[in-house]
Amino acid sequence: MDSVIAIKFIGELLGSFSLIALGCGISMNLTLDKSYGEGNKAALSGPLGWGFAVAMSVIISSPFDTGGHFNPAVTIAQWAAGVLDPKFVLPYITAQFIGCFLGALLVSFVYRGHLTATSSDSSKLLSVFATNASIRKNNSIQNFSAEAIGTFFLVFIGLSMSANHGGVIIENSTGIPQFTHSMVGFGSLGALPAGFMIFAIGMAYGGVTGWSLNPARDLMPRLVHQILPLKGKGDSDWGYGIVYASIAPIVGGLLAAGLYVLVKGYFN
Repeated sequence: MDSVIAIKFIGELLGSFSLIALGCGISMNLTLDKSYGEGNKAALSGPLGWGFAVAMSVIISSPFDTGGHFNPAVTIAQWAAGVLDPKFVLPYITAQFIGCFLGALLVSFVYRGHLTATSSDSSKLLSVFATNASIRKNNSIQNFSAEAIGTFFLVFIGLSMSANHGGVIIENSTGIPQFTHSMVGFGSLGALPAGFMIFAIGMAYGGVTGWSLNPARDLMPRLVHQILPLKGKGDSDWGYGIVYASIAPIVGGLLAAGLYVLVKGYFN
């Protein structure tokens, strides 16, 4: 594997891992029986917590200059918009799925006792791993649209924020990758806009589907839910995860990429 690709692979894996280890941890703290956070699930808690989880993950991955995708829908959209080299698409997506799976394994191990204590409520158990629509019956179009529109904003805002982004990794005369700078200290405040973006999207559309916006974020924790030997955990609902939490975000991301290309072409 090319050395730069390997470095970016590690960055995406670490960022995706921390996204789920923190994000699903927040969900478990606020939801599972006997947790200290149970019953304190105010409307702001979920979006705010996940927003900070994204910001912290961006900080973790920033020295690797991946752009902090952690999301196949973002990676595919950036490739479609012409801002991501095609050679990074498969390594990024592979790293995202592996990282999200490992993050879900870690947090489920830590909360194993609380997951067991919640075994009488299968819907609650699934909700701390994966997303689901608040209204399923006769609401398919709205559920699909919520995920597509939420991801549209995620991708379009992300493309707009990174329009003038400079690289962090260069190669010296020996061909060895070098870091030119890292997001540390007050410079890490640059990660906050990503967190604010997730918070805003979650507050706007989270009430419809729980705002997955991300196939890896939903499918890998859903897989961990599937394989965990928890009594009474119920079905993992793969049909919903594939259509609404995976296909819909990719559609929304591609629409955002198309608009970005049109706008960029007009002003250029």
